[in-house]
Amino acid sequence: RPGGGTLGAVDTAANLTASARDLFRKMEAESKKKTSDSNNNNGGGDKFDDDEDKFEDEDGEYYEEKSVAPHQFLASLRSAFPQFAQQGAGGMFMQQDAEECFSQILSAFRSNLKDLKDTTSMETDAEPSSSGGDAVKKLFGIEMETSLVCDESKEEIKETQTVYTLKCNISKDVNHLHEGFRLSLCEDREKHSPVLDRMAVYKGTSKLTTLPQYLNVQLVRFLYRRDTQQKAKILRRIQFPMTLDVKEFCKYTKKVGEKDEDPNATTVYDLHAIVTHKGRIADSGHYVGWAKTNGQWVAFDDDNVYPVEEEDIKKLDGGGDWHMAYVLVYKARPKKAHE
Repeated sequence: RPGGGTLGAVDTAANLTASARDLFRKMEAESKKKTSDSNNNNGGGDKFDDDEDKFEDEDGEYYEEKSVAPHQFLASLRSAFPQFAQQGAGGMFMQQDAEECFSQILSAFRSNLKDLKDTTSMETDAEPSSSGGDAVKKLFGIEMETSLVCDESKEEIKETQTVYTLKCNISKDVNHLHEGFRLSLCEDREKHSPVLDRMAVYKGTSKLTTLPQYLNVQLVRFLYRRDTQQKAKILRRIQFPMTLDVKEFCKYTKKVGEKDEDPNATTVYDLHAIVTHKGRIADSGHYVGWAKTNGQWVAFDDDNVYPVEEEDIKKLDGGGDWHMAYVLVYKARPKKAHE
């Protein structure tokens, strides 16, 4: 919570969150490649502290991991992005948007991390992505193909892009995450038509072509109202599943036995972490993190860390004054685990 003056508690045996663990392992590996002794000359300015241990990952492999000092991370964040250092009356840090902060962090990682050899990306295309990409892209990047069709001229334009968050748009007809996905993946766009030689409306439909190891989902709860010229919050209840299958949104759905199939490719994800917002006003309120570690859900409410039940997590779907999901992080489930 950058605006609240504290980053909140972290797992001292891991990294900032369990879902970012793989990314920080790659950051540590990359830093070791650049230099073997520069950190020894930095005094107390390391990005990683001296707490170090060995852990076993979900594949049974052991790795060495260091924890991240929260205050150093927060200081770096505010230095890199001054907007998160803004202060209001009394010198208190101002409330900031959690999803925007998360996106800026991923953007900074993409700019600074080199491409590392990695096999965690889940491919849904018949061929692996030819664009390569850095470690962040392989962990969080969602490749999309958008088809834009002009009703007047019938011309079609194809566009491709990589995004790092799948949007769940909210309207009066949206009650479930899947419905919000359908809304966000279909859009009308006005652009110049080479055939008509003027601006025209194109109907757009997007499909996912490559899926990441971690699927970030944003419930678009905040919007700018022109009538009041203020940012508003949508309190509507939006149900989200503990297990998410995005197959219907993918362009390619490979079948067992097809050539070059990745045996680990999957469209099924398990809910891994949540960021909630409590309060009716967009520019205030309180953010809380929720993460699942070793099968146990844990709430990270600043320095108050406590276990919760899965039923408590399901109540974070909105519709009132309680904590409501704003950002969801799903982790890909290996195909062999759900066949």
